[in-house]
Amino acid sequence: MQEFAKINLIFILFFQTLFTLSAQNVELTGKIQDSIQNSLAYVNLIATPISKEDKITFAISDDRGNYQLNLQQNIPYILAITHLGFSKLIDTLQLSKNTVRNFTLHESTETLEAVLVKAEMAMIVKEDTITYRVDKFRTGNENKLRELLKNLPGVELDRAGNVTVNGKKVTKLLVEGKTFFTGNTKLGVNNIPADAVEEVTVLDDYHEVPFMKNLTESDEMALNIKLKEGKKKFVFGEIEIGGGIKERYLFHPTAFYYSPKTAVNLIGDFNNIGKKSFTIQDYLEFEGGMASLMDDASAYYDLYNSDFAKFLSQRDFIFQKNEFGALSLSQELGPDVRLNAYSINSFAKTDTKTTQEITYLTQENLNESRLNTMNNDLFFSLNKIELEYNPNYETDLKYETLVKMSNGNSYEYIKSQTPSETNNFNTNIRPENFKIAQNLALKKQFSYKHTSALTLNYTYQKNQNDKDWLFDQAIFSEVIPFVEDNDLFNLVQNTSSVDHDANFRLKHYWILNNFNHIYPVIGAHFNNRSYTTLDYQQLQNGEINTFQNSGFNNNLNFRLIDTYFGFEFKKKIGDLILKPGLVYHSFFWNIDQFGKEIVNNSKGLLLPKLFMEYEFSSGHKLLLNYKLKTNFADVSQFANRLRLESFNQLFKGNKTLENQLFHQFSLNYYKFNLFKGTFINAGINYTNRVKSVQNNTLLEGIDQINMPIYIELPQTTLGFTGNFSKQFKQLKFTLRGSTTWSDYTRTVNGQENEYNSQNISYTFKTETKFEKFPNLEIGFRQNINIFKSKNMRNEFTQLDPFAFLEYDFLKDFTLKVDYTYNYYEYKSNGEINRFQIGGASLGYWKEDSLWSFEISMENIFDTRYKAENSLTDFLILNRNIYVQPQTLLFKIAYKL
Repeated sequence: MQEFAKINLIFILFFQTLFTLSAQNVELTGKIQDSIQNSLAYVNLIATPISKEDKITFAISDDRGNYQLNLQQNIPYILAITHLGFSKLIDTLQLSKNTVRNFTLHESTETLEAVLVKAEMAMIVKEDTITYRVDKFRTGNENKLRELLKNLPGVELDRAGNVTVNGKKVTKLLVEGKTFFTGNTKLGVNNIPADAVEEVTVLDDYHEVPFMKNLTESDEMALNIKLKEGKKKFVFGEIEIGGGIKERYLFHPTAFYYSPKTAVNLIGDFNNIGKKSFTIQDYLEFEGGMASLMDDASAYYDLYNSDFAKFLSQRDFIFQKNEFGALSLSQELGPDVRLNAYSINSFAKTDTKTTQEITYLTQENLNESRLNTMNNDLFFSLNKIELEYNPNYETDLKYETLVKMSNGNSYEYIKSQTPSETNNFNTNIRPENFKIAQNLALKKQFSYKHTSALTLNYTYQKNQNDKDWLFDQAIFSEVIPFVEDNDLFNLVQNTSSVDHDANFRLKHYWILNNFNHIYPVIGAHFNNRSYTTLDYQQLQNGEINTFQNSGFNNNLNFRLIDTYFGFEFKKKIGDLILKPGLVYHSFFWNIDQFGKEIVNNSKGLLLPKLFMEYEFSSGHKLLLNYKLKTNFADVSQFANRLRLESFNQLFKGNKTLENQLFHQFSLNYYKFNLFKGTFINAGINYTNRVKSVQNNTLLEGIDQINMPIYIELPQTTLGFTGNFSKQFKQLKFTLRGSTTWSDYTRTVNGQENEYNSQNISYTFKTETKFEKFPNLEIGFRQNINIFKSKNMRNEFTQLDPFAFLEYDFLKDFTLKVDYTYNYYEYKSNGEINRFQIGGASLGYWKEDSLWSFEISMENIFDTRYKAENSLTDFLILNRNIYVQPQTLLFKIAYKL
C-alpha cells in the first residue's frame, strides 16, 4: 500500500502544477456559419500574436461548425479565418477571460481570392483526406520529420516512430506519392529532415490502385510527404558519429536523393550500444503483420516462434553489436513503367543472460532453478524488386520478386538444478533460411460497372537448422537410447524443410447500381512441403548411434490442394453498408512418411462472413465483422515421429490432424471530435474454436513429451479494448485498456483440465504541450493476470509508473529524460520485485546550423536485471533478464 500512496502523492502534486500553468490561458469558442446561417465544417482559424515572441495558435471547426481556440491571457492577436470558396475574414482580439464569439463567412466570387485563401489555409479536410501546410505549425526547433509531425493536430508518435492520426495507425509512408523504402513509417520519420518538408497529407482508406477505392474496403492509412520545391531534385541527409565509455561507438549515415523521376535512399547504422534498426516487429510487418494474424493465426505464431524471429525478439541483453544497411531505388523507366527496389541487410551480435525459478504445477510441485547464457550471431538480408505498368487509368499491372536470406550461429549454456539433481548443457544452433516469392497482380477496369482483379503468386522456401547438444548426463533415458561415452553425451539434430506454395485468385467486381454490388470469386491454393528431422548421438570415436529404431527421425511430405469459389454482396442503405459473403472450399491433402502414404483425405467446407459499417457522421462510425475461418497446422505438427526440441522437451507430431475451425466476431466503435479534442475507440472481440489443435502433454519431473491432438472441445476467448483521449488546453489525458477472458481445456498426463485465464491491462497518462515550459508525459501502466483451474488460482500484478520530460531551453538546448519504475507482486505467495530504468540526453542544435551535438546516458541507475513472470497450464516461471550496463555516449551530427 505504501507504493500506491507514494504514486498517488506524486500524481496529485503533478496535476496541481499542470493546472496552475494552464490557468494562464483562456478559451475562445463559438460557431462558424455562412450568410444564410448554415454551419461550416473544417474552417481554419489562425491566431497570430502581434508580439513575435509568442506562438501562433491554430484550430479547425468540426462538422457542426464549432471551434475552440486556446489563447494566452491578455495577449493581442490577429485572427484570420479561411475556408475554400469563402472570403478571408480578419479580426483582432485580446482576451482576459473565456469568451464565446460566432463568425459569419461570405462566399467569394473571385477565383484569385479563392486561390490565395487556399494557400493560407493551415489544414484542409476533405472526406478521408487531411492536408497540413507544415509551415503554419513550425516552431523552429524541428530537426527530423518526427518533431514536425508532433506539432500537427490529431497526429501522435511513439518513441519508436510509429504514427497515428486521430487514433488510427499509419501503415504506409509515401514521399511525393511514392512508397518510401518498404513503407514503414519508422525509417522515414526518424531520418527525413524537417526542413525539406512542405506538406503532409493523410490518406485514410488508402488504395494503391485508385479505381479500386470504392470497390474494396481498406484499413490502411497512408502518410504522404510533399517536399519543398528546392528539395525536389536535391541530396540531403545526415552523418552522426558517437563514442563513449567502455569502447562504445555509433556511426549513423543517411542520404536521400529525390528528383521527379528518381528517388534513392540510403540508411546505415553501426553501433555497439544495443540500438536496433531492424526489430522483430519490423520482420513481422514484412511478413504481413496483423493482417496475417487475422488470416491465419497458427501460421503467424509459427512465424513468431521461428528460430530467426527468436534472434530478433531479444529486447534485453548484456551486450549487442549491430551493423545495418538499407538502400532503396525508385526509377521511372518510361511514361508507363516504374521500377521500385530495396535491399535491407543486418548483422547483429548479441550476448544474453537470464536466471529462472520455475514451479511445476503437478502433484509434487517441483521447483527448478535455471541459468541460461547465449552468444548469438545473426545475418539477415531482405531484397525486393517491383515493376509497375500503368498504360492508362483503367489498368494496373504489378510484378514483384522478394528474396529473403538469413543465417545465424548461437552458443547456449544452461545449468538446471532441482532438489534431486544438477544438469549442465551446451548447445550450438545454426539456422539457415532462404525464401523467394514472386507475385503477379493485374487489376483492370473494363467499365464503370465491371472491374476484375487477378492474382498469381509462387513461393519457394528452404529452412535448415543444425543443433549440436552436449549433455553431462543422459536425458530422457527411457526414450532416447544413449550409450556411455566418457561421461559426455553429444546429440546432433539436423532439421530441414522445403516449401512450394502457389496461389491463383480471380475476383470480379460488378456494380449493379449505386446501392448494390456483387463480387464473385474463384481461386486455388497448392502447397507441397517436405520436412525431415534426424536425431543421433555423435560418439567421440567418430561413430554414430542412430535413434531410428526408437521412434525418432522424420522424412515427411505434405501436399494440400484447396479450390474455392463464392461471392460477396455489397449493399448500401442510407448510411449503412452491408457486405455478406459465402465461399465454398474443397480440401484435399495427403501425407507420405519415408515414401509411404499414411494419410489421404478430403473434405468440403462452406464459410460465411458478414461485414457491416454504419457511419453516424464524419469521424463517427460503428463496424461489425464476422467470419467462420479455417486453417491447417504447420507441416511439422503432422510429422508423427519423435524429435528433441530442448533439453527437457520431446515432440511427436500427429498424422491424423485436420483443419482447425473457429468463429471470429468483432464489433468496433469509433468517434473523433477535433473541436472537443476527444477521441474514443472501443471494441469487442470474440473467438469460438469449434475444432482445434492443441498439445497433449506427458510430464514427469521437469521433462515433457508433447503431441498435438485434434479436439472438438469448446475454446472461447472474449476481449474488450478501449481508448479514450481528451485535449484540455495545454493538457492531454489518455486512458486505454483491455480485458481478455479465455476458457479452454488442456490434457496433461492423460487428464483433461479446464482452465480460465484473465488479463487486465490499462494505461493512464497525461501530456503537456507548453511552449515556454518543460513538457512532461507522466502516467502509469498496470497489468493483472489471473490464472485458475479447479485446483489452483494464481494472480500477478505489475504496476509501472513512468515519466518522460522534454525541455527546450536557452533557445538551442534540448533536455530529454525517460524514467520507468517497475513494481511486481505475485499475490499468491506475496513475492515482490522492484527495479527502475532510466535514460537522459542533452542536445544542442542551433537553427540553420549544419552541426548538432548530444550527450546521452542509458540505464542511469545501472540496473543489472529486469524481473518478469509468466505461466502456462502446468508451470509458473519467474525470470530475471540481465540488461546492458550503464552507457554514456557523446554524439556529433552533420547535415549534408
